Amino acid sequence: MTLNRLWAIEFSVLKNKVVSISILVLVVVIALVVMVTRLYKADNSTVVSALSKIGISKTSTSVAPDTTVAVDPVITESTISEMSTTTTTSTIPTTSTTVPPTTGTTNEASCIRLAQCQFASLDEVDFSRLQLGSIDFSAATLIYSNFSSANLASSQFIRADLRRVNFSGADLSGVDFTAAVMTDTNLEGANLTGAIFCDVDLTTVTGTNEAQMSKIKKFKSKVNTYCP
Repeated sequence: MTLNRLWAIEFSVLKNKVVSISILVLVVVIALVVMVTRLYKADNSTVVSALSKIGISKTSTSVAPDTTVAVDPVITESTISEMSTTTTTSTIPTTSTTVPPTTGTTNEASCIRLAQCQFASLDEVDFSRLQLGSIDFSAATLIYSNFSSANLASSQFIRADLRRVNFSGADLSGVDFTAAVMTDTNLEGANLTGAIFCDVDLTTVTGTNEAQMSKIKKFKSKVNTYCP
């Protein structure tokens, strides 16, 4: 083997060793840099102090305070409409029954709504021209009340006090006046078809005529009794 050949082999081996050592040093340096960097970021006091001696100081990044101001949502007319409470006044339709005006203080004319006026005190009440068919006025007190031109068909006035009541022009067809007190009761022009006047002294009523009386269904007089 020549000298040049031997030198070449030694140079190649040396070169490989240098490369290996360089690579090893480079790896060690990189590892140290990574380790120092992590320690530095973690605020390791030893590392920070050592680096500050060689002029490397850690600059802390200050976090700017959040200066964002919360802005209230813009209140629009639609928002006000949604937030405001709308008060709806509902009109409840009511069905009222006309109650005749009264002049006395003890009258109970509201019974007309129920068509039940038994024993009611209805003195001097104006029932004129009202539709009062099939209402029960039995045992009611109706002194001086006015039923002129009223429709009282099929109503009942059994044992009612009808003194000086005005029934002129009223429809009294089928009305039962059994045992009613009818002193000075005005029946002028009233329709008495089928009316019942049992136990009633018709000599005390006023305004009647033969045509009216001929249409009465039952009545009692001093001479003849047609009551059941």
